[in-house]
Amino acid sequence: MIDVVKRINELLAQKGWSDYELSKQTNISTNTIYAWNKSGAVPSLTNIIKVCEALGITLGQFFCGTANCYRSPDEERILREWFSLSDLEKQTIKRMIETFQILKR
Repeated sequence: MIDVVKRINELLAQKGWSDYELSKQTNISTNTIYAWNKSGAVPSLTNIIKVCEALGITLGQFFCGTANCYRSPDEERILREWFSLSDLEKQTIKRMIETFQILKR
């Protein structure tokens, strides 16, 4: 399970931000951010979303790590297109991929 506060602090360090800067960017009080670090309070999902928006990352990137979640622009475009396909179109593409895998052997 991810340590949410630790992850926020990792991302802040990467960005070169202080708790104060995070507070300014998210409108989360500095007292709230301080409580995360000192008293073991856990940020709400609403606040995690605000942190992600301020840092310019998705929730997926937050929870799995940016190294594991990076997608190229082409991959992002393909995923967007995938979600707009009908079930029949998705099945057709899956079959094409299976065919390519067989041909590579």
